[in-house]
Amino acid sequence: IPAGSSCQVMSSVSARLNFVRRGVDGAPPRINKTGRDDPTIETLTVDTVPTTVEDCRSWPSAPTVEVNGFTLTHHDTGVDFEDLSQVEGTYYGEVEALCCQVLGCERAIVFDHTIRKVAASQGPSGVGVAARGSSVTAPVNRVHGDYTAEGGPKRVRAMSQPTASGSWVEPPLTEAEAEEIVGGRRFAIVNVWRSISRTAPVARMPLAMLDCSTTCPEDFFKVELIFEDRVGENYAVEPKSSHRWGFFSGMEFNEALLFQTFGSDSPNFTMHTAFDDPRTRPEDPRRESIEVRVLCIYPAESTSRL
Repeated sequence: IPAGSSCQVMSSVSARLNFVRRGVDGAPPRINKTGRDDPTIETLTVDTVPTTVEDCRSWPSAPTVEVNGFTLTHHDTGVDFEDLSQVEGTYYGEVEALCCQVLGCERAIVFDHTIRKVAASQGPSGVGVAARGSSVTAPVNRVHGDYTAEGGPKRVRAMSQPTASGSWVEPPLTEAEAEEIVGGRRFAIVNVWRSISRTAPVARMPLAMLDCSTTCPEDFFKVELIFEDRVGENYAVEPKSSHRWGFFSGMEFNEALLFQTFGSDSPNFTMHTAFDDPRTRPEDPRRESIEVRVLCIYPAESTSRL
């Protein structure tokens, strides 16, 4: 980490993480994604909980996707992230190769990405959606998991269909490929997250991950995402003192964070959130990052669990 950075390596920071509250009646909390100002749709309540977040750079053993749900790796690229054609035409392929190398998958398919340029937390309410080729100014400042056990296969099948979201121009899979993956292959969905600033390590709103080795399935509950034409879902988690949270301080441009958000034969649904680092200074630059979502398909004979 460069001298003078506000993110010098230390064992942990005391942060305040935003957790979705479990519904008292057993019904999943709902988030309004319709774009309409209708207070009857959203039932989500957020609790802000003081939480120790450990700097994973100080861990005796580096975390792995197989054990902890996430890992950090060195990754060089010459891509200009302001150029969509380079992101989609070059970086996608680089990320696919990286996932095959680090995770041992047979095939990797990038199906979506988001660029964020974040100057402030902006509260725990929204996710933020950008038009294709643009960026988002809001971080996801709320503990969440991207997919549920049922949502992962749905996402793979959706990759064989046209989309209005802008995630792809042409579906990355055929219907036959999607069914073969869901029905007979081990697969995972992985997020590859990095800083896109070549001059400023991440000092504002870094990403925290919940160590999957400290969770159990009963900790998770579903949150419904209410769109105009469909109902999606993701995971939330109850805060527990037995949970271990970690982040990588001062992430540099040549570092890539891989974390698993779904696994077909794995309990590792990595919960994550951006958070206010209490060491951040007013003069620290905005956080500029890209997150790339990748479908990882493993060899048919593979028995290793991720």
